Amino acid sequence: MTDIIDNHEPSPEDVLPRDEVTGLPPALSQDELFELAELVVKGRIRKIIWAKDKTSPHLARLEVEKIVKGEPQYRFPRMAKLGFSKIVEVKMRRIKRDKGGRKLPGEWSDGYRAGDRIMTHLFWDLDGGGYRTLWWNAVWQTPN
Repeated sequence: MTDIIDNHEPSPEDVLPRDEVTGLPPALSQDELFELAELVVKGRIRKIIWAKDKTSPHLARLEVEKIVKGEPQYRFPRMAKLGFSKIVEVKMRRIKRDKGGRKLPGEWSDGYRAGDRIMTHLFWDLDGGGYRTLWWNAVWQTPN
């Protein structure tokens, strides 16, 4: 998570050993994901907002259906208190690519798609003022 840490210390992602084929750091266990996440929710991706430039993050609007851990910071807090519009915004990770447009080894994205019902582990990005996906294996689809 190098792009959101503003000190000069290496992030865990930078120092962990990487898989020789994918270049990804090791997956976190379900217990590790749960312990490290500030917010764990089940919900449905309502909308993806694509960034207009190549450096800004895309946004996923997630309608929260069940809170497993944490207290969400909703997009419209007053509406959420009334039981309406329980939406959180997640800033999606941008994949770094080489000059030929190919994904660099070890790069990953959140994998959010509009309409998917998912479970995800998130943290609050103080620098960016929004939620981010905790790790590359912190999102998976759930049955409808």
